[in-house]
Amino acid sequence: MYTSPEEDRSDLFLAGAVYILGPQVLGIILGRVPIPAAASPLLSLLLIVATTILVPLLLIRYRKQRLSEFGFAGPPGSAVAGLLPVAPIVAAYVIAGAVAGSPFTAVPLLTAVNGGTWVGFVVQAVAGLCAGLLAVYMTVKARTAFRSDPDYLRPTMWWLGRFAAIAAAVTSLLLLLSVVVRGGALTTGVEILLVPLGVAGAAWLVHQRLSGSQLTTRASLITPMVVLAIGPFTLFGGAVAFVAGLWRAALLAGIGLLIGALIESKRTAWAPLGLAAGLALLTPLLP
Repeated sequence: MYTSPEEDRSDLFLAGAVYILGPQVLGIILGRVPIPAAASPLLSLLLIVATTILVPLLLIRYRKQRLSEFGFAGPPGSAVAGLLPVAPIVAAYVIAGAVAGSPFTAVPLLTAVNGGTWVGFVVQAVAGLCAGLLAVYMTVKARTAFRSDPDYLRPTMWWLGRFAAIAAAVTSLLLLLSVVVRGGALTTGVEILLVPLGVAGAAWLVHQRLSGSQLTTRASLITPMVVLAIGPFTLFGGAVAFVAGLWRAALLAGIGLLIGALIESKRTAWAPLGLAAGLALLTPLLP
């Protein structure tokens, strides 16, 4: 069904507001309610779904749209194209873990298999997949929600990627300095330096596979960057926690750029969902 730019903007802002503000609001409300420990994982899953994909699904139903309009058409085999860029990020976490003497502690799937911590793993995996689904929805909505001149996808991704890279570099140096001043572990510093390089490697792999003739708009790529970066960010917790939040926000902005570029290039949601699934299962990066 056809939707106007005004309707797309309202849907986009509503879904984004629920994702960004919903956890804080629900956390305040539920903090006043006694919750049994056994029900905590299930409640976490319900809150994740409610603040990520529930609103988009309700809006799609309300607008009488089809899932195929959001890239859910055709065979899901293109999800494999989204798995390859995950490799540099996984390698960064594995190398950082190897410096600490335990290479695979940061790989959620392997940690769950070895330690049996399946509940936490399922919650994290669902959170990552839902964040990827939300980013797909926001990218598609941004195509028509904002009026902007079309541009070629490859240079637009390169232009936006530079800002994410600069933010990651600055916050990495600040965070590394705080680790040194506080006498933190060497392994923490290695992770701070390597993970941004892993995201940069993933961006390079995605950029190399983009079509030179594919058109997009800056809004379509900026929207998932902003949403993923702001979503888990918090202003509380002290100066070091604030800088660490900025560091992670810069990395998540890069992931949002990759998701936007993949769906704009492939016009299918399966490739960015493959990326989100790989990150959720093999790294602790996605929320």
